Amino acid sequence: MKQGGPVDFAIANEEKLAEMLKRSGKLRADATPAEVEQAVRDYLRQKAIHMPRGKGELYDKEAKRAEAMQDGQQTNGVLNGKGKKLGQSKTASVPSVKPEPWNGGKRVDRVLVLLIEYPDFPHNNIQPTETDMYYKDYTREHYEDMIFGGDDGYYDGPNGEKLISVKKYYEEQSGGSYSIEGKVAGWYQAKYPAKYYGGNVPAPDGNDVNPRALVREALAAAAQDPTIDLREFDQEDRYDLDGDGNYREPDGLIDHLMIIHSSVGEESGGGSLGGDAIWSHRWNLGSVYRIPNTTTDVPYWRGQLAAYDYTIEPADGAAGVFAHEYGHDLGLPDEYDTIYSGLGEPVAYWSIMSSGSWAGRIPGTEPTGFSAWAKQFLQSTMPGSNWLSGTTVEWNEVTPNGVEVVLDEANTKGTNNDAVRINLPDKETVITTPPSGAYAYFSGSGNNLDHTMSTTIDLTRASKATLAFDTWYAIEKDWDYGAVEVKPHGSNEWTTIQGNITTTDNPYGQNPGNGITGTSNGWVKAEFDLSAYAGQTIDLRFHYITDVAVSEAGWYVDNIQVTADGTIALTDDAEGDSAFALDGFAKSDGIARSKHYYLLEWRNHRGVDEGLAHILRGDRLLSYDPGLVVWYVDEGYDNNWTGVHPGEGFLGVVDADQHTLKWSGNTTASTRYQVHDAAFSLQKGAPFRVAINGSQLIDNDTSPTPVFDDSRSYDNKGAVDAGRNVPNYGLKIRVIGESVDRTAARVLIHR
Repeated sequence: MKQGGPVDFAIANEEKLAEMLKRSGKLRADATPAEVEQAVRDYLRQKAIHMPRGKGELYDKEAKRAEAMQDGQQTNGVLNGKGKKLGQSKTASVPSVKPEPWNGGKRVDRVLVLLIEYPDFPHNNIQPTETDMYYKDYTREHYEDMIFGGDDGYYDGPNGEKLISVKKYYEEQSGGSYSIEGKVAGWYQAKYPAKYYGGNVPAPDGNDVNPRALVREALAAAAQDPTIDLREFDQEDRYDLDGDGNYREPDGLIDHLMIIHSSVGEESGGGSLGGDAIWSHRWNLGSVYRIPNTTTDVPYWRGQLAAYDYTIEPADGAAGVFAHEYGHDLGLPDEYDTIYSGLGEPVAYWSIMSSGSWAGRIPGTEPTGFSAWAKQFLQSTMPGSNWLSGTTVEWNEVTPNGVEVVLDEANTKGTNNDAVRINLPDKETVITTPPSGAYAYFSGSGNNLDHTMSTTIDLTRASKATLAFDTWYAIEKDWDYGAVEVKPHGSNEWTTIQGNITTTDNPYGQNPGNGITGTSNGWVKAEFDLSAYAGQTIDLRFHYITDVAVSEAGWYVDNIQVTADGTIALTDDAEGDSAFALDGFAKSDGIARSKHYYLLEWRNHRGVDEGLAHILRGDRLLSYDPGLVVWYVDEGYDNNWTGVHPGEGFLGVVDADQHTLKWSGNTTASTRYQVHDAAFSLQKGAPFRVAINGSQLIDNDTSPTPVFDDSRSYDNKGAVDAGRNVPNYGLKIRVIGESVDRTAARVLIHR
């Protein structure tokens, strides 16, 4: 099956996509909000099915860097507290936030922005009816101001509004410790019509056929442009190619590359191009692209400058889309449900890495702040910066008297905590129970695995032989595989062998031959015939291979036995010394152990979080209530597919108000509406009302909820995708004071 480029669902403009579906006749013009949401979800699910899964040339180095970034969150002391940042207070009142100047260093990264237009759709072909970000002329100066900011860090909106630039956004969120600079070049002209790059495969709802070609063409044109020196955009060694631990040195690759194509993005309906428009995304070029007519002193790419990573955005894009995609360039993952499996994850507009990129009176122009988790990630990858400061509370140190902490508003770096982390005991999840004894062999779980366990067996005197074992597996069907492999001892050629649990089906080209995939639905008996190797000494191995995305629980094997002519030639029950050499496999008791914790932050409607008060749905602006946002982080998950595992996921807010919102037709509203009042507070929330095509969604329950109590249920029985299954340790988090202007709050953490 042919697959196109990736799509970034977080920046899907669902209202514009609905308009596209109506124009194409796939959705009634008078569809209810529930029907619209369902149609858009179905459309996006089709795109998710066709997401590319191949590895780029530098994937191994990408994976190593991603692992180091993840480990850094635990080791770089993000929330170890720094005296003045403990924010502990016994005073009766809570003072307003007091901004604290940043006297540390500032990291400045250089961004290359290239404009490229289609011969059949020049950049000024966008019509006013196709976008909320319409300009008569999409000039270089417009993008320079929108991305890098004018003298004051802002740019002019389509109606003269003063809008925040990408640079200003990052400076505010990082507390002045991170910024970008760069240059915009173009418009260059592409060689082929828009459909050549953005047409969907398979039609009509697949993914972009060849966006990488457009990126390569833009780079080749830029190399011929006398107004730009591409060497200025190589100051980082993102993947530490020379292994010296220095990431701030040239590596011959363009560091941060933004490509702007000349149409509306497909994520916003694609304008007159529709499905032939490119969907904004961050990706790589597959293989490193050596840019013609360039030179560099760095030795890696035959003396030429090269490119690998890129982001691509539309001509009418606002700062929200650009800032979101650039977050990926800094290593951040998406925080939304990337396969649109249900009603949506409980992040929504609370973070730019989910729906927050579309906040604003003009959608996308007032992106909301990063989640506390995202700031923790960025702080850990940029030690010594100012993304996040605060303190960590260990669960076993919490007493009935508790500890009081003061939180400043998330958008201002003040003298109190930016956030507070509460570490919990390691989470134990029973995946399976070994069929006998205490242990079974386990393949591991994760992406890009290539794990084996192998042994040598003497069958020289045998006329027939069999392999039998007990097995339990949950392996991503048709993408990840287990296999039993054999080779003559001394040979280098492994061969997969057929058994009663294998398949030769190979819909995506991933099956190693006779593969094991899907779910066993409990422990089953596996049998493989080894008689073809009778009379030989053989090497036997269990092999587990996963691709670059989506990991399931993995593969367990136990009670392994090889029988030759009725005599046991090998037996291993995983209890004593192993008969196998383990390379990635390990003995396991069937219990997965993972870290989980809470992150507390205070959100309001100031700074970039003004966008939380300006969420355009239908014909009116909605608002998320200010207050204490309690994030529950569960590292046992690497996704937020709440339709697959309701209440579970790697990140989500705990919703203070567990009332389920329903449209007037009694259809459950999506999570983005359910969590509008997720914050804990001493003050009442605001009334909430949406009216679209005759359907209404009303929430008049404005009662304050100042206390989080983990003995309560927060799994939202009526809208389980919006819930969080929090563990019960007897923990309570109570808002006990708020400043008059709601820029700071005092919180008691106790049992």
